[in-house]
Amino acid sequence: MSEVSLYETQLVQNGKTGIPRLLEIAGTKSAYLVFASILAAIAVVAQVTPFATVYLLVRELLLNLGNVAQIDIAYVWRLGWITLGGIAVFGVLTYTGNMLSHIAAFSILFEIRSGLAAKLGRMPMGYFTERTNGSIKKVLHDDVERIELFVAHHILDIVQCVVLPIVSVGALFFFDWRLAVGVIIPLPLAFLAQYSMFSPRGLELYEEWQKRLAAMNGTIVEYVRGMPVVKVFNQTVRAFKRFAADVYAYRDLTLHWVKVSATSFTGFLTLLSAGPLFVLPIALFLMRNAGGVGYVDLVTTVFLFLYIGMGIATPLYKLMTLVAHIVQITTGLTKIDEVLTAPELPEPEDGEEPHATNIEFRNVSFAYGEQTVLDGVSFTVPAGSVTALVGPSGGGKTTIANLVGRLWDVGSGQIMVGGADVRHIGSERLNRLVSTVFQDVFLFFDTIEENIRMGNGDATFDDVVAAAKVAQIHDFIDSLPEGYATKIGEGGTYLSGGEQQRVSLARAILKDAPIVVLDEATAYADPENEARIQRALQTVLDGKTVIIIAHRLYTITDVDQILVIDRGRIVEAGTHRDLLATDGLYRRMWDVHTKARNWNLDMDEGVVR
Repeated sequence: MSEVSLYETQLVQNGKTGIPRLLEIAGTKSAYLVFASILAAIAVVAQVTPFATVYLLVRELLLNLGNVAQIDIAYVWRLGWITLGGIAVFGVLTYTGNMLSHIAAFSILFEIRSGLAAKLGRMPMGYFTERTNGSIKKVLHDDVERIELFVAHHILDIVQCVVLPIVSVGALFFFDWRLAVGVIIPLPLAFLAQYSMFSPRGLELYEEWQKRLAAMNGTIVEYVRGMPVVKVFNQTVRAFKRFAADVYAYRDLTLHWVKVSATSFTGFLTLLSAGPLFVLPIALFLMRNAGGVGYVDLVTTVFLFLYIGMGIATPLYKLMTLVAHIVQITTGLTKIDEVLTAPELPEPEDGEEPHATNIEFRNVSFAYGEQTVLDGVSFTVPAGSVTALVGPSGGGKTTIANLVGRLWDVGSGQIMVGGADVRHIGSERLNRLVSTVFQDVFLFFDTIEENIRMGNGDATFDDVVAAAKVAQIHDFIDSLPEGYATKIGEGGTYLSGGEQQRVSLARAILKDAPIVVLDEATAYADPENEARIQRALQTVLDGKTVIIIAHRLYTITDVDQILVIDRGRIVEAGTHRDLLATDGLYRRMWDVHTKARNWNLDMDEGVVR
């Protein structure tokens, strides 16, 4: 079993949620974290040691202030070395513990992100169309990154925030139990005042805040990606109503949450810092009955209690903020688990092996939610033939192409490749058989060479160049200062639509799959390059089973068969010549297409032809 599948098995199939789920994830690297926590606890003891030694040092000096010769120099030096040792031990152990916790954290993050990436790759496309890019990005980045905070920082912080007050209070009771009582009286009152923050209503508010944050992130991503449209149509942020609505909704809920929590949080901070108000009256009462050495000793002890008592508030305040962060992390973890447990395209245990590359649709129906896109579609693409899909926009052509590669599962019917149902072949095997070039191209932020090599990870550089030449993009790449090493995408060199499409085409050519689906693969190419690409593809695609989605009808006049798709049905089928001989949709489309090619704007005569 692979590391990713083992991780998913251990961390998803148990039903745990919240803090137990978070601790279970951390438990996958328990050896690192247990050792780091032990070091953190010892470091806290070392951290408190200098306060005690300095107190004993000052006490020794004050008690012998009238007779310096009686000061025990050896005792003073011993306290000094213990103080320095405590500081050194604290620094070394804290550093070592942090290193171990970070090793555990980054290992866990790698496994989670690997698991999420693998899971998303097995999801149907519907999962992505039903969710915004911003919400998915929030899970993959923000929610996962918060787990790193918990594992690498919060676990050790919690250990220290719990151990430090316990050690400090223990030390105070050791020196004077009466003053120690004054230090701890306000602490339970402070936590009681903060209860409303973590009441069911408070948690509901936090979950709603997370939802509105995810909605705002999604809208922001959409707004930035749509900036060209926003600018062309002279829109503003306020005019983009959904953007403004999501931002204001997030702001309003945040302000409401702050108002609801203000009173309890103020009471928490006030009581947490109120230790001196209880210590001083007790100290004054004790001083009335003290005298001489006892008075000096008591004054010194009071200053120690005031200093350490005030210091106890800091880790307890930090502990409370950590609890708020952990609630936030567990909410994000729920979103991660929703991805890891979401339904995916089922995989067969023993995939079938197609015996050929012919494609057959058997009474296939498919719907996006409630919208029916294909209704009883049946056709056959013989092995080694070329079939073109044409028809009005929205008729279902791209859906047919996506179903061949099993980006979705059919609602009813069957899609057969080489006599095997695509649902029984297995995704990896099917992906080796089918290569798809989409009209909307996505290129990764990487070198041009690596973007092309995605089609075949074992390809040599010469193979990459050969594919680029067939796709008519080699000359352009060669003209770049860094050639095939040029980085493209966000942060690198930007390519035009036609250049991106030719890189994508080179990627598909390099894959050399026996079945090729081209979704208007030359839509952005200029006429000269389009003709060159068409001629090159005739050679490269020779003998392969090809499905072409075409809007430029003149590019598919020589294919083996043309399927005319309209409103989710095949309304006509045949060769170009056969379809022109009938007075059907294809003939009308051809007439419109021919007129459009001959259209021109005659500026001299002021008419459109």
